[in-house]
Amino acid sequence: MPADVGEKAPGFTLPADDWEKKVSLEDCTREGPVALFFYPGDWSSTCTDQMGQLQAALGRFEERGARVLAVSADSPWSHRAFAKDRGIEFPLLSDFDKKVIEDYGVMHAVGFPERAYFIIDRDGVIRAKKVEDTPGDQPEVEAVLADLDQTL
Repeated sequence: MPADVGEKAPGFTLPADDWEKKVSLEDCTREGPVALFFYPGDWSSTCTDQMGQLQAALGRFEERGARVLAVSADSPWSHRAFAKDRGIEFPLLSDFDKKVIEDYGVMHAVGFPERAYFIIDRDGVIRAKKVEDTPGDQPEVEAVLADLDQTL
């Protein structure tokens, strides 16, 4: 059953750029709302473009007191290299066993995450959600920020 608007977001703690360095959704929502992105994987052209757009807009999320988190099934080592190469400063989280991807209901039929985002408020409730029609589509940053503004 996919996670949906109005429901408590499935909790998780996932490794970022190292198997030992973990990020918890619960810890992040204590600080403010979270814009949680799922993406197919590091290094593809569409994913590279999307993560670059998010990095360019990171200050706009931070102005709203929101954290940006991005999840794929890539390893922490891939995330570290990708973030360093692309100058990405927000956490790229490794859901290597795909449990969180399944908990949110965003598993593509061929085994990688759908491109999707969830806006999660300070109480851990999903306030907005969008799953793209195809892996080649990506959410417009302005639409994500508009959804975020509605939760503030």
